[in-house]
Amino acid sequence: MYYGYVGVRLRPGGRYAAEISGAGQRMWLGTFNTGVEAARAYDAAAWRFGRPRHTMNFPEVRSLVEAERHTSEPHFVSQEEARRHRHGQWRIAIAEADERFMAQYRRDHPEDVQFERAFWKQKKHERRAARAAKRQRKAAIKEEYAKGSASTLDPNSDQWLDIVSSTASEDTDSDLDSDDWD
Repeated sequence: MYYGYVGVRLRPGGRYAAEISGAGQRMWLGTFNTGVEAARAYDAAAWRFGRPRHTMNFPEVRSLVEAERHTSEPHFVSQEEARRHRHGQWRIAIAEADERFMAQYRRDHPEDVQFERAFWKQKKHERRAARAAKRQRKAAIKEEYAKGSASTLDPNSDQWLDIVSSTASEDTDSDLDSDDWD
């Protein structure tokens, strides 16, 4: 990020590069003379991806057409940069087509969307239940050792190490906590 512009960074040569992430990949949009030009290129690409306006550099722009009108062409220093730009534009077009296809699929097959949501919700509950059971076993074993009584598990055994190490990192429930699946 450069001076509050999302997707813009200053390059060593004094120009500004614009990049955007989409479809699981980072896409290079080009090199520009000013940070504002690079930010406007980022916003045009963000409009193409259907990103919300509040995440853009210039949220006052109201449409893709208006965003593209304010965007200047990137400045290419070499043929390699021009090739990277063409490749990035190609990848953006593919990502747009994927998004359109998935939106159409969700409209045509709402039962599949509901099934998938139910599946992942069930998986989340199963994982939480497994973690809770593992924590209970760990607490019981620790309590048994604290009392000084003999345990059924050797503290050097693989099972003991598995219980202790896996529950230590699972105290945060970050696994599938998206509101999309609830």
